[in-house]
Amino acid sequence: MPFNLVLVEVCDANQACRPELFSLESQFSSVDIMETNCMSECDLCAHSPYAFVNGELVEAEHPDTLVEKVKFRIREILEDSEDSEPSL
Repeated sequence: MPFNLVLVEVCDANQACRPELFSLESQFSSVDIMETNCMSECDLCAHSPYAFVNGELVEAEHPDTLVEKVKFRIREILEDSEDSEPSL
């Protein structure tokens, strides 16, 4: 069974950079949260919580909503990878 890593990237200046987001690492063994000091998304960063999940932008109006959206996207990615595994 292949191991699929889901990378969540978040800017340390963004309101999304909070413990609830980092707790996803303990909820999903294949998730890695990477905090960076700048993601060159200053306009977006100033207006809304956001993160990149495997390079795909996920944003929301509130940090708690963002965590839920990121969690949903993680589940989708993991389910898709399970569905695409070859059967023996």
